[in-house]
Amino acid sequence: MSAALALALASATLPVAPETPARIDPCRKFDLGSPAGAPRPVTARDLAELADIGRSDPNDAPSPFGISPDGRQIAFVIRRGNPEANGYCERLVLAPFVNGGPVRELDRGGEYLRDTFDLRNFTAVGAGWVKVITPKWSPDGKAIAYLKRTSGSTQVWLVDAAGQAPAQQMTAMPDDVEDFAWTSDGAALIVATRPGLREEAGAIGREAMEGYRFDDRFFPSLADHPLATGHHPLEYVRWNLGDRSARPANPEEIAILVPTRPPGTPTNARLFAAGPGGAAAWAEPKNAGLMSASQLVVADARGRRFTCSEPHCEGVRRLWWSSDGRMLVALLVNSWAKSQSRILTWRLGEPAPREVLVTDEMLIGCARPGREIVCAREGSTRPRRLVAIDPLSGRERQIYDPNPDFATLKVGPAKRFRFRNAFGVESYADLVLPPDHQAGQRHPLVVVQYLSYGFLRGGTGDEFPVQALAGRGFAVLSFNRPDFVPAALRAGNETASMAANRKDWIDRRNVQSSLELAVQSAINTGTVDPERMGISGFSDGASTVQWALINSSLFKVAALGSCCEGFDAYPLAAGPSFEKMGRDIGYRFFQSDAAAFWKPMSLVLNADHIKTPILIQTGDSEYESGLDVFAALRQHGSPIELYVLNDEGHIKWQPAHRLAMYERSVEWFEFWLMGRMDCNPAKAAQNKRWTAMSGAPTDPTCEPAGSPEP
Repeated sequence: MSAALALALASATLPVAPETPARIDPCRKFDLGSPAGAPRPVTARDLAELADIGRSDPNDAPSPFGISPDGRQIAFVIRRGNPEANGYCERLVLAPFVNGGPVRELDRGGEYLRDTFDLRNFTAVGAGWVKVITPKWSPDGKAIAYLKRTSGSTQVWLVDAAGQAPAQQMTAMPDDVEDFAWTSDGAALIVATRPGLREEAGAIGREAMEGYRFDDRFFPSLADHPLATGHHPLEYVRWNLGDRSARPANPEEIAILVPTRPPGTPTNARLFAAGPGGAAAWAEPKNAGLMSASQLVVADARGRRFTCSEPHCEGVRRLWWSSDGRMLVALLVNSWAKSQSRILTWRLGEPAPREVLVTDEMLIGCARPGREIVCAREGSTRPRRLVAIDPLSGRERQIYDPNPDFATLKVGPAKRFRFRNAFGVESYADLVLPPDHQAGQRHPLVVVQYLSYGFLRGGTGDEFPVQALAGRGFAVLSFNRPDFVPAALRAGNETASMAANRKDWIDRRNVQSSLELAVQSAINTGTVDPERMGISGFSDGASTVQWALINSSLFKVAALGSCCEGFDAYPLAAGPSFEKMGRDIGYRFFQSDAAAFWKPMSLVLNADHIKTPILIQTGDSEYESGLDVFAALRQHGSPIELYVLNDEGHIKWQPAHRLAMYERSVEWFEFWLMGRMDCNPAKAAQNKRWTAMSGAPTDPTCEPAGSPEP
């Protein structure tokens, strides 16, 4: 350990967050996992309290794994929601990569660290999903640095890898630290922040004294004041650990954190990996379209180029070289509608790669510390666990399961349907049956969407609990929306692609075609009652629900996590910038022909004949865009209920809200499709409202939560 690092660990002062008597420790009820309990169906709470490593969804993201310099240990953060505390138990742990052994905790605590993203002209919009924290080891392997948020500030913290000293805050930047890296001698950190955001926020605050001019800086559903716009580049600082001094980083230091593209990297390379001895590999687009499929390319030290343009070589996610530079290992996501994970190996001199592993499960955040690949792996009925995969044989060994108690639960089995819709687009869906399904039984069906891969948890946005619904006696169809139609895929830029999708509402017709085929596939199994079917949806999935309710008669009840596309409240709630973008891609707002354009899609324009019960649970940042729908349907006597969740963005992040949404949506579908309700006195007001709605079951049965379908 360097002298500066030792001094930093010994002398740092641990900040103490203020405590209040009402505060509940989110970690109080959890440990690192011990299986217990008799077999029973999965509940909403089981899903709300699942432990996660990295993002809770299986989308591609930075790896959450910090591999020790000797390749023998893995550091990562485990996060688990606690609805009662409305917070997360965050733990930094070490798992042995070789020789086995228990997982060891090094630190706990910290606030939920929300990621940010750029949205149109808006900078650093707060996301609902978590920012992936990748622990980073000191060069000598004695300490681990990682991002942690306390008292509303994200800084770099440091902990002794041997667990001999408590974690300590290292940096004290005036802005949130977004990324960092160690210097090669371990004496300092190169830290990235974005001071321009703070400066613009200050300017907006000063503008308040005279009033804000309503312009493209407004996003009314997010805030009642202008938001940061434009380009705010990262700025880099060298933070010395010994004396905690800071200075601007020089170009060589910045390159530690932001490596430049290696010489010889093709300009169109989407991913590039230089191998020992001068070999290289990359993925490149097959054609000029914005969303062109990719192909895998390998070049040896002599410059000879080998290309695999077959479908199984599309969708490259990670590339690694063997230590001798003679073999490439590739992780890809491809096959039917991009539904499978695949590992290929390609030895230099061979004409094509060899397939090692193909699975319907997702391999997430993979890294290669040595001969094996370490990944988070999850399947349709099994949550995420940490595994090591041999890239030569495809054999797997488990390193750690953060949810061992899930193995004691009764999980509904899943069956995948694959089909091609009327537009020729590949599609698929997964049918999950109740865990106690018996031959000959037909169950009410609930559709959950709009992506179906990895663990079938709550659909996109994680709002509608698949296994909890199955545990209550529903068949659940987890529907994966099809890719865009060919005209949109061939477009040269995003605006052109979105415009092609909206011409004659072709994307909605494309999705509806796949949805109808998926539902029919479920009905054809004989396990679904076609007279008792409901649908749920969030974001693009909410648009699918809108279209289905207007243009088909499949579904008797609906639940939405956001609402709604339309010609009035929709553009107003999102502000001038969105309205302009909408016009650019073909939406009609406030023009004389707007009503005719929106007729196939607008719930407001079809309110006179929409009698489907609709539950809406949406964040306080978005509910305004559905107020016209709520008012119009209520005026026509349609059964509708709207819940507004405070301090939530598009994707919700608070555990208390997650559990409430899960439970309420299950109760909603039970009431309308099964004619039963929870008669707990705490539900009396809800039951009174629902039974008074038009079309409500005339004599609903009283069933306590947790009772299976009779």
